[in-house]
Amino acid sequence: MLNKNFKEGEYVYVPSGVVGYIFDDAGGVEKYIKFKEPKLLMFLGQEIDSGFGGEYLCKLFYEGTVYSIHQENVYSRGEL
Repeated sequence: MLNKNFKEGEYVYVPSGVVGYIFDDAGGVEKYIKFKEPKLLMFLGQEIDSGFGGEYLCKLFYEGTVYSIHQENVYSRGEL
């Protein structure tokens, strides 16, 4: 479990094929999106989700919605 240190408001890179999730109050998946193309998205924060085995999830802003994405699929622009 790697904790990447992104800064709030920073744009981060998400490759194509990555899935972003919106969770309901019970922790179930309410909605998801699979990115067909690579994206630069705004980083809003990080959380540990016990539903995913204690993994870090990044909260990323895309088209007016905040999605949770596994941090191993999120990269700093400097890693491109």
